[in-house]
Amino acid sequence: MELTEEKQKVFAHVNALIDKKRDELLKELPDVHEVDDGIIIRFFADWDNCVDDDKIKFKKLTQYDDPNESVVFFFIPKGAFFELKKRFYIGCITCLNGAIDITANNKTRFLKSYSKICVDSDDVTGRAFENTYLITSSVRTLWGDVINEHVKQYQ
Repeated sequence: MELTEEKQKVFAHVNALIDKKRDELLKELPDVHEVDDGIIIRFFADWDNCVDDDKIKFKKLTQYDDPNESVVFFFIPKGAFFELKKRFYIGCITCLNGAIDITANNKTRFLKSYSKICVDSDDVTGRAFENTYLITSSVRTLWGDVINEHVKQYQ
């Protein structure tokens, strides 16, 4: 069966519509992310977005025993960069999965899965080399006034 030019145009148009709809539907599905010892379905319905990069997701964890400790869980996608100058205070950073460079106190350190550093700084930057899950912790009494005012926006 020979396709006429008109039929070829119709098929091309139909294929383009199918491709477009497929892409729209795939964007609605959660992403599957494999970690070292399991699989996580990434679905960030109740998470907050980073102001500078909405692909960076975070969730503040409730600390019942010590109200002065702040703990935050982050997802930082591969290639993302963040800069927390004078907006947040980071005590320690635990990398649960992934690979990331963290710069604080004029020192750059590489974190990979199952590693932890303590930076005690409000001048922290980072660049993710892989999809990365981090937990940060800090003591609220070490936060300055500027940081306390900024953090009130997220409570």
